[in-house]
Amino acid sequence: MLAIERQQQILTLLDERGTVRTVDLAEEFQVTNETIRRDLQALEEASQLTRIHGGASSLNGRPKLQSFTERQGLEVQAKREIAQAALEMIQPGRTYAFDSSTTAFELVALLPDLPYRVVTNAYGVLEQMVRMEKVQLICTGGRYHPKTQTFVGGESIDTLRRHNVQTAFISCVGFDIERGASEGFEQQATFKGRLVQFAEEVILLVDSTKFLERSEYFFAESVRISRIITDRGIAPAVADAIRAKGIKLTIAD
Repeated sequence: MLAIERQQQILTLLDERGTVRTVDLAEEFQVTNETIRRDLQALEEASQLTRIHGGASSLNGRPKLQSFTERQGLEVQAKREIAQAALEMIQPGRTYAFDSSTTAFELVALLPDLPYRVVTNAYGVLEQMVRMEKVQLICTGGRYHPKTQTFVGGESIDTLRRHNVQTAFISCVGFDIERGASEGFEQQATFKGRLVQFAEEVILLVDSTKFLERSEYFFAESVRISRIITDRGIAPAVADAIRAKGIKLTIAD
């Protein structure tokens, strides 16, 4: 790959993530750390990014807000494995909440038609479950946000407050061991923060690429997360650190 092609791809990754690490880029492009450092220096000199310790940041430091459709095409196999592992936790007679993450949607796509309640602010979840006759389906309402296909705002949070959510299935853009789960969309982070606050049990469905990453808005401290379900790509050191925080960890087969 030519340097100019690699640098363009680096800019694309920055647009998506907000920040990138030199070691991750070197592994992704199968080149040395020094090669990536030269790429980052060239891009900084062209005023296309800002170099930071260990990597680079986009000029505004913020990732592009991805649409639901864009997110569906990322880490598909890992999300399916996570969903299959989470399916074992669904039981009749309980109340579940699902956020608008594509990982949670993979779980929703597997759900059987049984007598339980589902609370959600996600259009995709509603569309998937509306044909089920035994499920009691509850939409939070609120203002519709077309790009993320979610209902947001005060009305959605008021609905959450009225229901006894026993288990919330959520995901995130990044999970930092010390600071917890974060999102790039402020209104969605606010909704998820309230959901974490109200739910009796919080299960984080997160693929291994999101560990040790931080997005702009933190919404759940590690202590509020009951269990994390992830894929086999998780680093052993990260798995040990999660367990040391007292969080149950399930690694999907």
